[in-house]
Amino acid sequence: MRPTEDMDHLWVLRDKVGRFREEIADIRELNDQFRRAVRNDAIAQMSQARRQERLQAIQHELVQLTDLGYRMDSTEQMKAEPRSRSHPVKQRRSA
Repeated sequence: MRPTEDMDHLWVLRDKVGRFREEIADIRELNDQFRRAVRNDAIAQMSQARRQERLQAIQHELVQLTDLGYRMDSTEQMKAEPRSRSHPVKQRRSA
């Protein structure tokens, strides 16, 4: 990858993580309101369950992004390592 492509990918990842942070903050606030409520009806409980599912989905997406980052790092490391011969020369046995 070219350096500009790396920067583009980095910007996209940072943007995505930033949006996740904002969404998580909103969910936390709504969860706090849910806990403080005197009475939670069925609709409030369903909304709470949906927020919990969304938090789990965000967590799953973050794990996938982390895995992608590890794969990109290992690919870059493999490119940077000197290539070994694909067919090593056989050494003669001393007789």
